[in-house]
Amino acid sequence: MHNLNKEFYHISRQKNWSVGSVITTGINENPFWTTCKNCSPLVTVNQQQMPVFAMIDQKYNFDVTQENINFLYQTIENVSKETALYIREQVFEDVRKSNFPNLPSRQKCLWLCDEKTLPYWNTAVIGPQRYLLTLKVEGQLFCGDDNWLTADTFSSVEYANRAKQYWSGEMTANPRKEYLFYGEAVVKDITQI
Repeated sequence: MHNLNKEFYHISRQKNWSVGSVITTGINENPFWTTCKNCSPLVTVNQQQMPVFAMIDQKYNFDVTQENINFLYQTIENVSKETALYIREQVFEDVRKSNFPNLPSRQKCLWLCDEKTLPYWNTAVIGPQRYLLTLKVEGQLFCGDDNWLTADTFSSVEYANRAKQYWSGEMTANPRKEYLFYGEAVVKDITQI
């Protein structure tokens, strides 16, 4: 879908924008995908940083204390979430390329929301500093339901099925609409939130 001069919003954790700036998307990878694909979690054990599997391979003897249980649980949780996120994004991209190649990639898009979905995204995007950009956009826009994007321990088959529903534009009973944008967006206003 192409939109001319429609207003949308983007919530950013970065303060590298100014009113009148033109944001061009769809060419380079976005910060979300760059972070996702470059994630290589390290843990600190006995004041030494190492990959998680190195910690497991060395079979450190942990005293059974609540602190150590919490550390191991947090480590497993972090690695599991990052791994599930990467698998989800890669499968979604593979499905898009194979079945919906004309739609914007999640790896190169700018995420937008409209006025109706702004309250949800304002609470979903977290960070110490956030900025609401009001944008006038011109380009390609895809609307998907964020409910299909649950990152969990799904099989790649389940992720592929969810991706097909997402890229088809299928909405769940209580959709959380997100817009993927390729094109040029002019920053009309910036508000710290």
